[in-house]
Amino acid sequence: MAALFGAMPKVELHMHLDGAVEPGTAAELAALEGLAGIEGLSYEGLCRRMIIGGVLSCQEELLGYYDLPVALLQSERALCRVTEDLILSKAADNVRYCEIRWAPGLHTRKGLSVGQAAAAVMRTGRRAGARAGVEVRFIAVGMRGDSPAANIDMLRQALAADVDGVLAAADLAGNEREWPDPARHLAFFEEARRMGLSVTFHCGELPGSAGMLARAAERLAPDRIAHGAPAVQDAGLCRFLAGKGIQLDLCPTSNIQAGLYRSYMEFPLKALHERGVPLSISTDSPVISGRTLSEEYCAIAENCQMPFRALWQINLASIERIFAPEEVKRRLRDEFRQWAASRPELA
Repeated sequence: MAALFGAMPKVELHMHLDGAVEPGTAAELAALEGLAGIEGLSYEGLCRRMIIGGVLSCQEELLGYYDLPVALLQSERALCRVTEDLILSKAADNVRYCEIRWAPGLHTRKGLSVGQAAAAVMRTGRRAGARAGVEVRFIAVGMRGDSPAANIDMLRQALAADVDGVLAAADLAGNEREWPDPARHLAFFEEARRMGLSVTFHCGELPGSAGMLARAAERLAPDRIAHGAPAVQDAGLCRFLAGKGIQLDLCPTSNIQAGLYRSYMEFPLKALHERGVPLSISTDSPVISGRTLSEEYCAIAENCQMPFRALWQINLASIERIFAPEEVKRRLRDEFRQWAASRPELA
């Protein structure tokens, strides 16, 4: 099963740059940047601070694992290194298309402007993707705790830095318990649409969040939602998502690690799929969660959630909702179907 998922061409739509810093890379960057408190940490110490080793108590605890990577990603050199490494790792895992989320405003603590931080990531991503054979798009993330005006300013600077046309969407992320309602940032999403960007937001990483998810989905009318598995608790919301074609970009391992679900068996992937809700499967943060995308699929399959054929169909269908032009979708469809035609498991 692992070999089959490894060979499968894949789409990954929910993945954070600051969740993809390898501990070895962190050690090198800490030495290069001279970061007090990080430089000199053992490899084992870095792993403990950057890779989740078990089940946590809540989303807030999970967010703490991003602190050290964000502290490291404060120079163009560091941003370029991690962006290239991430894309090469995706190519090695047969991810053929990916969307990388990052918050340019978090990388300005040591003098970079938002535009410089954005340009470094997008420029490197386009070049690395072209070399590795991975189609790459980017999603600029505003933070829940910032003001809508600050997030709009970030987005304007990021878009101005996008000389290659690879910035595809705007997102909102952060501590959901402290700032539960994405609709507080309605002006941010409206501005994103005026800029020609697609819209997604993080929601549904807390127990009992189906109600907030439903209100935010109806008010903001996003193209996709990051996470959102608690939607399964609300049949009306599932019908709304299915009817509007709003895809949930699910990350089962991440939600289990944050204590939202106790196991893969409990994670409602199958129920959501059976209700017709559009879905994609991603890692969220491949290093922090300790999963390649192939391993994510394999964990789902091995825990009796869904058979390979159904997971392949989710992967294939998610092409229709990527934030990319129709030409890219057509090329991916053709490549994926050609691969499937040679697989007896899909005959």
